[in-house]
Amino acid sequence: MTLIVLAATMGNKYGGLKQLEGIGPNGETILDFSVFDAVRAGFNKIVFVINRHFDAEFKQLVSGKYEHVVDIEYVYQDVDTLPLEKRNPKRTALFGSVRAVLMGRQLIDQPFGVINAVNFYQKESFQLLHDYIQTLHNSPYQSVNVCYRLANVLPESGAVTRGICEVDEEGYLVSVTDRLGVERVGGRPMYPNDLHKWESLDENCLVSMNMWGFKPDIFAEMQTAFDAFFDVHGLDMKAHYSIPVFMNKQIEQGVKVKVVETPAHWMGLVSHDDKIQVVLRINEMMRKGIYPHKLFEKN
Repeated sequence: MTLIVLAATMGNKYGGLKQLEGIGPNGETILDFSVFDAVRAGFNKIVFVINRHFDAEFKQLVSGKYEHVVDIEYVYQDVDTLPLEKRNPKRTALFGSVRAVLMGRQLIDQPFGVINAVNFYQKESFQLLHDYIQTLHNSPYQSVNVCYRLANVLPESGAVTRGICEVDEEGYLVSVTDRLGVERVGGRPMYPNDLHKWESLDENCLVSMNMWGFKPDIFAEMQTAFDAFFDVHGLDMKAHYSIPVFMNKQIEQGVKVKVVETPAHWMGLVSHDDKIQVVLRINEMMRKGIYPHKLFEKN
């Protein structure tokens, strides 16, 4: 089973490829833990979607670590391969996660998973993703979204964007709504509304952290949707097309997305202040035996 790892926009918030700096006792990165968890859950191929601008640096940090335990492929997300007559020639910003997933289309013909490179999803989440992807061939749903409780995905410092999920009584996704600037205010999760006033969020609501399972026929749907988006917004300097926006439209058209709740706690490097907390939690998990002291030892 293949896992697509979206890594082309790494560093936008934290700075460069600092998200690949060591946080474990042997210099392990968040991405190392994700690959380790994915492999032990049953994924046997990783497709990294990266940016050509940090191609050499990324491969230097990643190549050699994983090849003995999992197949690795690299594909590139850029703007240069899009029709020049339909895009702004000054634009360098990428066009979003839907196009990132499409970059892996030629390498995949079976149900597959998608994650962001910068999130520490943890073991339980990868196992749930893998196991539910296996059910896609013979199930009433076409896609899977592994979701977290909001209380479990807020960083120690700073504000974040979170995809707040509405779920029906049968456990299917109704919509994902991005809320910007989510943080704890007076101990409660809040976000600023369009009038710049604080609105509260239920800390037990489910949140999408971009951990999806799809059938391969999703590529054709994504391509059609992205082409329509690009025809309208190609000349824009900032417009992008995200997986949640695409999936909301799919749901409106009758597609069923199974929501799977994970008990895991998310970790990520949103800002430099997060690193100390992440290091402490990883060291504690290693002491408990959740992770070995060396992730990818060669025999």
